[in-house]
Amino acid sequence: MSSIATRLRPAPPLLLGAGLLFWGWQTGFLVYAIPMALLLELSRLLRWRSTVTDREYNLISDISGLVFFILVVYIFSSDGAGGIYKILSIMPFILYLLILSQVYGERGTIRLSVLFISLRKLEPDKTLDMNREIDLSLPYFLLCIISASSGNREPVLFFLILCILVAVVLWSVRPRRYHPLLWAGLLALSLSLAYAGQTGMKQAQRSIEMILMDVFEKYMWRYRDPDRASTAIGSLGRIKLSDRILLRVDTDKIPEKPLLLREASYTNYGYSVWSNASSEFQLVDPDVTPGSWTLQTEKGKSSITINTYKIKEVEVAPLPHGTTSIYDIDAFDIERNAYGTVRIESRDGWISYRADYETDRIHDAPPNRNDLHVPERLRKDFNQLVREWQLEERNAAEIIQTVQRNFSEHYKYSLNNRSRYPRGRYLHDFLFDSKKGHCEYFATSTVLLLRAAGIPARYAVGYSVNEYSELEEQYVVRGRDAHSWVLAHVDGSWRIVDTTPPVWIPLARKNTSLLESVFDLVAWLKYRYARWQTDDNLEEEINNTDYLLWLLPPLLLFLLWRLYRSKRPEKSEQPVAGHNTGHRERHGSDSAMYQLITRLEQHGYYRRPGETLAAWFHRLGVESGYKQFMQAIELHYRYRFDPARNDENSIRLHLDRIVDRILATGLPAIDQQLTEPADRRDQPSPN
Repeated sequence: MSSIATRLRPAPPLLLGAGLLFWGWQTGFLVYAIPMALLLELSRLLRWRSTVTDREYNLISDISGLVFFILVVYIFSSDGAGGIYKILSIMPFILYLLILSQVYGERGTIRLSVLFISLRKLEPDKTLDMNREIDLSLPYFLLCIISASSGNREPVLFFLILCILVAVVLWSVRPRRYHPLLWAGLLALSLSLAYAGQTGMKQAQRSIEMILMDVFEKYMWRYRDPDRASTAIGSLGRIKLSDRILLRVDTDKIPEKPLLLREASYTNYGYSVWSNASSEFQLVDPDVTPGSWTLQTEKGKSSITINTYKIKEVEVAPLPHGTTSIYDIDAFDIERNAYGTVRIESRDGWISYRADYETDRIHDAPPNRNDLHVPERLRKDFNQLVREWQLEERNAAEIIQTVQRNFSEHYKYSLNNRSRYPRGRYLHDFLFDSKKGHCEYFATSTVLLLRAAGIPARYAVGYSVNEYSELEEQYVVRGRDAHSWVLAHVDGSWRIVDTTPPVWIPLARKNTSLLESVFDLVAWLKYRYARWQTDDNLEEEINNTDYLLWLLPPLLLFLLWRLYRSKRPEKSEQPVAGHNTGHRERHGSDSAMYQLITRLEQHGYYRRPGETLAAWFHRLGVESGYKQFMQAIELHYRYRFDPARNDENSIRLHLDRIVDRILATGLPAIDQQLTEPADRRDQPSPN
């Protein structure tokens, strides 16, 4: 099959080697880039060439493509979207065998069909113009440049070297009819515009990130995944901190140090992501007292009230470590996993709950093998740090004390990260070079370092309570108060280890807006209105009655007027027993409680005249499922009679689930049955 010579020129001498060295320096692959560059450039000195057939070229290309596909699947499955930088950084490896075969091949070029399988399937007469010979040296050089950008060390020097390399390429392909000075001037202008453009793109990126973050906070807010937490480790630029108030906290006493509210804990780390292999949630049985759940039998020494906003019905709840009970909450269910994460099922919007706690007693599950695992690619660095800090011969308490002291004395807190390091080099740089980072660097490094020293440890995320609002007379927690810390298992119990320098709190407030007080006032007014509108807090209702007393006289007059104007039934219209004379269906007539009542009556258990549902169930002896029956009664009354309900569908669905659960598991044993004759049994409708 004949071919047409390509118009793509070969790369100038030494350009391929320079591109590979530039890529190796940027991405940390310099030890591989040096022999790769030497082997390619030696082809200009050596006269030896090999005969490489099209079939062999096709085989090399297919193997390279298969390896690339496998690596892409593996990297994206382990690193997520952040793996794109790692894929870019390894591209020169993937195509190296192909370019090596070309420079040492007799032809010095390859056919396009080597790269595109579709061209191999066409008829020879149809591929005459398409299957031309090409030289891969310049495309491979450009690939090295693109891959080098994934590292992006020392941006200014990177841009200068890049300009030099691009100038060499453009000089080799410049039109000869133009004067070199004109060419140089146009090149300088183009490079100046490129520098200004990339600077503007950075500013635009930051602005877009701020806009997207505001949108995220408004519509997605702070939903926490209990099984996965992505960190900002390895991200470029300044970490954006939000001033938005997420929580409001009222404590029974002033905390001696910032109180940590945990949302979740994780055990597995890989490429800036913490996760849990398995975190099944177990339902917590409610107490007899409505709105109360006991997590531990011990009584907590401290108490706290938390007001938070829920965007979903089931969400993770921020709670202090060692929470023993949750109460004064309007919730359907509460569940907990082995890592101490608690989820609450309730209506969305602002909710309030109280929690008793004792931080000295953390009731998470005992450690497992994952709590001692250090990823293979990071093990060398942390083993080195264990030796340098002399942690081998120390006991657990001394190890933790030494780790806290070293991080406090030799490391600094910073929200700026100017470099991206592939293959996990960001932690290496933090530990041994820059020694600067935010709380996720400190917490992640501490977890892995304690594990390398033989102490089980977990990664915890949540919020730090440290700002008291004189306006609201309670603590407020903002987006910038998000924090990460460590749970270490020492002497048979978990304890909190926070190695982030305390200076992070004032630094996080350093760049606050001058209008923050105005925004806080608006946020507080919106919060008070939302709480009043949802009628969520009973105490607020009682306190607000003083302000609403002036409404009682006109409301009373209005009620009397309506009663007077209402149409009275005529004497001839006598109600018929067992029939409803009204034309409108009563609200709540579709309550699942009627299904349960009907089933009981079908079994021969009837209510006495005037007997309440609670008294009836108690008389029938349903102690084995008493909590479920009482919860069903409460939801039934709320669904039928609560005039201020704004979560009617949620109440009805939750009531349906409880009744289905009672009917599915069978009716409980009845201690006492009514034995009145059938003609005396009264079957009144429930209230």
